[in-house]
Amino acid sequence: MNRSDLMPESGRRLQKLKRISRLLSSALFSAVVLSFVGYSAAAEAAEASPPAPEGEDVLLPSPAVEEVPEPFVWYENDYPLALELYDELFAEEPPSVTIPKGELKIINTDLSKNPSPGTVYLKNNTSYPITAADYLTADRLTLSSSASPAASDAPPKVLIYHTHGTEAYAEEGRLSYAKKDLPRSTDITKNVVAVGKVLADTLNENGVPTLHCEIMHDEKSYNDSYTYSRRTIGEYLAEYPSIEYVFDVHRDALMNSSSVYKVLTYDESLPVAQIMLVVGTDSAGAPHPNWQTNLAFAVDAQYLLTKRLENLMRPICIKKASYNQQCSEGAMLIEIGTCVNTLKEAKAAAEILGQTLASLIRAEQTL
Repeated sequence: MNRSDLMPESGRRLQKLKRISRLLSSALFSAVVLSFVGYSAAAEAAEASPPAPEGEDVLLPSPAVEEVPEPFVWYENDYPLALELYDELFAEEPPSVTIPKGELKIINTDLSKNPSPGTVYLKNNTSYPITAADYLTADRLTLSSSASPAASDAPPKVLIYHTHGTEAYAEEGRLSYAKKDLPRSTDITKNVVAVGKVLADTLNENGVPTLHCEIMHDEKSYNDSYTYSRRTIGEYLAEYPSIEYVFDVHRDALMNSSSVYKVLTYDESLPVAQIMLVVGTDSAGAPHPNWQTNLAFAVDAQYLLTKRLENLMRPICIKKASYNQQCSEGAMLIEIGTCVNTLKEAKAAAEILGQTLASLIRAEQTL
């Protein structure tokens, strides 16, 4: 006898409704994924197009924050490849508190995958077979622990800029945020530009001449920000041909329908925002002949940073789009914390990052 024959009629109806509900949920999720795949392909095609002529702006579609379904986490700063299925969120729930209705609860999480010192994890979003060990050279470099500050008139080696300069951080003690009220600011002492300043100052203090561009390229138009920052990079490289490393400093934003995530570790007792290095490629069709050189630098930096503080680094994110990194060798997009890390946590991370990058750059310059 079939087990269902022993079930009351009401139970069979309920079981049937559950099956229908699961099928509908599966169909809805598939539709969302297919829509996202089409959207990503369109965005990557736009990324692959030649740079706009002077005076013409490339308009990218605005990110539809409200359309993000529950299974997804929105990577604000990876836009236009904004939606990602994030594999693992090991969340540490905060103490039981009352969250205002409609707001997202701030949750501390560790996205480092707990590497042992010197272990380099990758999150490869391309079809290219990439193994970190094939790009690693830092294990063979001679690193010096200290250096004299860079001379004020020394030719710059590094440019730090901000495609999304208005990205800001959470107030101390904040426990939740409304989705439409995530931190942004045009005050460069409070947003990601302030974190870029710490990184630039640390590089200069450790012997690497660095310029910091404080332009907030998204202030007038978020959609046009990558077009604007590409022009800025070109202007700096034309004026300062000595620049060999170009870093676009951001902060991330990770959320679902109920929570927004703070990425956090500790340097002894000091809370430090976790960092993610993003490396663009030519996989979406953009001309980008030096992406493997950029990846090699990122792998070396990741290797040294995991030795400095094991859980500081999220896996290197390798993307199909170029994110203007075709403009220079030694280019990276750097995500320091998320919108609900504090400015203090992000600055602490920037200082560690600057010390380590300075050591790596000085070692590369002696080769």
